[in-house]
Amino acid sequence: MTTTTTDTDVARWVSDFGQWVFGQLDDLGDLLTGRLSGAAPRRADLDIEERCRAMLADPQTPVAGAGAVMAPGTLADAPYWLEWWTTESRGGSTTIAKLAAETDPRAVGFRDYTELPWYAKPLESGQRQVTGPYVDYLCTDQYTLTFTQPFLVDGVFAGVVGVDVLVAWFEEHLLDVMGTLDRTCVLVNASGRVVTSSDPTWVTGDLLRGLPVEAWLAGRAAPHPDWSATHCTGLPFLVLTPL
Repeated sequence: MTTTTTDTDVARWVSDFGQWVFGQLDDLGDLLTGRLSGAAPRRADLDIEERCRAMLADPQTPVAGAGAVMAPGTLADAPYWLEWWTTESRGGSTTIAKLAAETDPRAVGFRDYTELPWYAKPLESGQRQVTGPYVDYLCTDQYTLTFTQPFLVDGVFAGVVGVDVLVAWFEEHLLDVMGTLDRTCVLVNASGRVVTSSDPTWVTGDLLRGLPVEAWLAGRAAPHPDWSATHCTGLPFLVLTPL
């Protein structure tokens, strides 16, 4: 008996993937909460390199970047600080390196990361955040999904932990699921921007206009004459299929 893939199956795959990613961030956040608790923590107290390198080195995971970005004033020896590792593939080999980002607010090349959505939204809401798809010129130089969530130290917001996932990897694996659906399937974010589509008419980064995406995510939109929408539980994503 042949099993037919449904919109719900696609949404479940995306939700399960998000649950796995945020599980990694739970572990990383718990690690930092324990290490930084107490008076005047310093950069050396973070000590997350081994954990981040393990995520990046695992060939079974899609993580292209991982680390923590600190709230200003949290560390005694750095007003701003990020501890972030990335992967780079060249000639068939993969190198893991620490991101060299300017964190001195007096320097010309300094960029205030607290204004970026992957940091600002978890700070504002206290909730998990998925930013993207966007071209990450700071780290990957490719279309990226950045998953972040806040972590607390002694009950106070201390920054965010996060991972980068390349959309190319995400798309390759999700299309294996979408491809078994008997009609077009498009995954969009909360802005209606395409993450992945089984129809080349829409590519990553395209914007589907005129759809009540935010209302659909909130579960309060009326049916649409042209599209059905299935929410990916726990993520700001919708699986859309034409009617």
